Amino acid sequence: MPLPLVIPIIAVAAAALAGTAIFAAIPKIWKILDKNTVAILGAPQTGKTALIRLLRDVDAPDDGLPSAVSGEDRGRFRLEVKDKAVDFAVPRDLPGSDGLNVAEWKDAFDDADHVWYLFRADLVAQDDAATVQLLRTHFALLRKWLSAKPGSGPKILLVGTWADEHSDYARHASRVAEKVMKAGVIKIGSVQLGGSPVVVGSLATSRDADRLLKGIKSRLQ
Repeated sequence: MPLPLVIPIIAVAAAALAGTAIFAAIPKIWKILDKNTVAILGAPQTGKTALIRLLRDVDAPDDGLPSAVSGEDRGRFRLEVKDKAVDFAVPRDLPGSDGLNVAEWKDAFDDADHVWYLFRADLVAQDDAATVQLLRTHFALLRKWLSAKPGSGPKILLVGTWADEHSDYARHASRVAEKVMKAGVIKIGSVQLGGSPVVVGSLATSRDADRLLKGIKSRLQ
């Protein structure tokens, strides 16, 4: 290869490596800049990306929030917590997990000040066996990671979504929420995770999403 071509190729390769390193470092940089980094975890189709969209755009249309949004919708947001504006950041829109393939979760957990774990409230209320088992698996992982960071682990919030899919939700939303919170897997999981608070609701419409967001804010410390 002629010498003049070698230098540009090396330069491009170095730039690519540098870009990769910078991209990988973004969560770490955000951790330094923000004292309230949030990791949003949960099984597939529990509303993780829709929640990120809500946090960045509370003026969503009344016909509901989309089930997925672009990666550009991850980022920073501000919430009024106890009459004070608090800045938060979600550095990564993490994939859902049906089991133990959660390597990205572990990295996000270690970098986070807050972990919001989303689950299907309607299926918990129906005592769906597969959902209960998956929650137990995920809670065991979170408990393991939390025990490895005594006194410095993230604050964990359990967020039940899709409550609107329960047949009683339209008439008795509070009754459905109470049933979810009293479910054995949620009560035990909350205790095992250091008394994690629980909020139950829906992201089906902007009105439901606003109520869920208010519940989240009321349980932030």
